[in-house]
Amino acid sequence: MKKIVVFCIAFIVSASIVYGNSNDKSHERNVIILSIDGFPADLLWNKNIEIPTLRKLAENGAYAHSLVPTNPTVTWPNHTTMVTGVNSMYHCLLFNGKVEYTNGGLPVHLNSSKDKSELVAVPTIYDIAFEAGLFTADINWPATRNAGTLHDSFPDVPNSVGHMTENLLWDLFDEGILDDMTNFALWQHDSEGRDEIWLQSAIYLIENRMPNLMMLHLLNLDSSVHRSGLSTEVSKEALRLADSHLERILQALDTAGKKENTALFIVSDHGFVNTPNTILPNVALAQNGLLEIEGTDIVAAKAQAIGTGGFAFVYLDDPNDEEVHDEVIRIFEGTEGIYRVFTADEFDDLGLPHPDDCDQSGRILLAAEPGYLFNISIRENEVVVNSEEHGFSLAHHGFLNTFSQMEGAFVASGNGIAKGTVIDRVDMRSIAPTVAHILGLDFDTADGEILFDILDLDVVN
Repeated sequence: MKKIVVFCIAFIVSASIVYGNSNDKSHERNVIILSIDGFPADLLWNKNIEIPTLRKLAENGAYAHSLVPTNPTVTWPNHTTMVTGVNSMYHCLLFNGKVEYTNGGLPVHLNSSKDKSELVAVPTIYDIAFEAGLFTADINWPATRNAGTLHDSFPDVPNSVGHMTENLLWDLFDEGILDDMTNFALWQHDSEGRDEIWLQSAIYLIENRMPNLMMLHLLNLDSSVHRSGLSTEVSKEALRLADSHLERILQALDTAGKKENTALFIVSDHGFVNTPNTILPNVALAQNGLLEIEGTDIVAAKAQAIGTGGFAFVYLDDPNDEEVHDEVIRIFEGTEGIYRVFTADEFDDLGLPHPDDCDQSGRILLAAEPGYLFNISIRENEVVVNSEEHGFSLAHHGFLNTFSQMEGAFVASGNGIAKGTVIDRVDMRSIAPTVAHILGLDFDTADGEILFDILDLDVVN
């Protein structure tokens, strides 16, 4: 188990800092990591979808047939793997938020209003870049709230405007990108409108104070696929719109004179599976006397499930209660739509932390079959219901990363990227150490491999 590294940052480096020395060319390099949330690998070359900007970058740079996510294949854990270079066994972020216990036991609930220091247990690439004197920024990146190592930050958290770095907040208000300085300025818009605000924020930084490292996370595609399903006109249009956003980023880099010095990584955190059926594990636990419900609240439990999409962890009020442990396994091994039930001793093979090492893990992991999703709702009386009839997502992720449908897209282009390179598979853990290498940084805590095959070594060495 890698040691948790805690960073105590007590100063802010000016945006006008001089990077490196006159003989060090790495300070002239910039990297943008653009995550198009929910972009499946098999859509990159799908002729039915027009994404000319991205395909031109792929043809003139490097691309992979697939980007393999970490388990669980959901947004915050995989964006954290992108910037830490380790899987969730080590960074210990398993949900889009943090599991919190009631007086040390059940019930548990998920809280997304948490600082980076409470969510991420290892160093990130932006921590390392900041410590090296490079200029860092994020726009809508998960698990970055109050990071302290991002000069400009517009984090992906509830009340993200309220947790934006002050200078950036004032600049976006003065530029008219935000109507006011409240979260309403962002959430008055639909998913397309929010992507537009995040895009304009990134463009503002490119044109006014270009970061050496910037992470940008666009969500409209993910929202559209959840809502309408895969291969619909809504989802296709969302991907075309993301491609037009990429074109505007390239134009901004050109306008700012930064295009020649910038490497772009266009990536995705996961793919998708259509989910016409929904499994309600807490309803199953209640029906078997392991969970007590009053109205719409869980008031007591011997076992409780937390999860979404293709996975759910089951937490036990008494981790040493073997009778309850075995009963949970019996219940779900006989439930429709369950692909497999894993015990904690098997988590290591999945790249997941053991609950004795990370309290975010449950004692049991439920993995769904494609076509079924988990939801923690307790408002229904049935354990398996029709998703559309009951208002649940029509497509989801979170399935085991061994399912090819979970693989995302990967394209790299620009400064330091070899032209015309095609590789088969990229592990999500390789993004951070490869970015670090381009920026001339040592990133010893990452265990992903540097993607030397995609690098122009005459430029980056």
